[in-house]
Amino acid sequence: FFFDDSASMIASAVSTAHLEVALFGAFVLGATLIVLHSKIKDPSSVGLPPLVLKEFQRKSFHMIGGCIICSTYHFGQKWGWMTSAHGGLGGPATPMNGGAFFLAICFATWMLEASRLMIPFVRDWYLSTFKGLVREKEFNRAAGVAYFLPGSLAAMLAAPSEIAILGILYLSVGDAAASIGTAAGCIPIGSSSRKGEGSIGCFLVCWFLGWYVGLPANVAAIAAGTVTFGELLAEVIGLDDNLVLPMLGVLGVRLGYQPCFLEMFTVMGMGLLVGVALGAVVASSKKERKNK
Repeated sequence: FFFDDSASMIASAVSTAHLEVALFGAFVLGATLIVLHSKIKDPSSVGLPPLVLKEFQRKSFHMIGGCIICSTYHFGQKWGWMTSAHGGLGGPATPMNGGAFFLAICFATWMLEASRLMIPFVRDWYLSTFKGLVREKEFNRAAGVAYFLPGSLAAMLAAPSEIAILGILYLSVGDAAASIGTAAGCIPIGSSSRKGEGSIGCFLVCWFLGWYVGLPANVAAIAAGTVTFGELLAEVIGLDDNLVLPMLGVLGVRLGYQPCFLEMFTVMGMGLLVGVALGAVVASSKKERKNK
């Protein structure tokens, strides 16, 4: 696991009451976006770009889905019918392990996704029913929920419940801020589709979440920066952020409490050098074959 015995000290910094308020607030925000999407027929009449209204619909379910996962995990433990996925193994008489519970949900979701991709009438029903929620790139590949669940499960296995839930909230709310900010933004980030307003929104929302639940301001900033940078890179290289952001949030909190940036930059530099060297070797070998 990524967290050792000191994890309990880190988790104790998180206020359970504030975490529950954050969950409720994210749920209300998601419901508000649904209402706005249903009420606003012409986005230009209220000064919104059309893409923003589409993101309202997509990200509302993104937030509500994340809140359902977090609430099930949190209150399942609080009310005694589930144990932490991060903790030790229980026996037959103990409540269901959280890891096993969400793994079962993952398998069920993957089977539904497989049915959609393999059975034409299921695919047609799914695309017509959830037309506004499915991106074009997901028509013939797994939808975001197929990545959201294992990403959340990985965070649960890697960290105490409070930190794992915070990592999932980073994805649910922070990524929503990034997408809506990008849809409304105009500051380009290189040649990527991401806009500067989206990354700024993601950072600010994630920082506030971390600070509100009890993390020191500097730790919250490092965690938010880790999530924002990872979210941007995932967008550029085509990696599904639903899978990686919860883990980046968990690791960002750990980095905040135990910084090792010099070591990280050293490893990154070595990795880049190795990658460039391998690329040069492959390129030179191709050139030699062509000359022959």
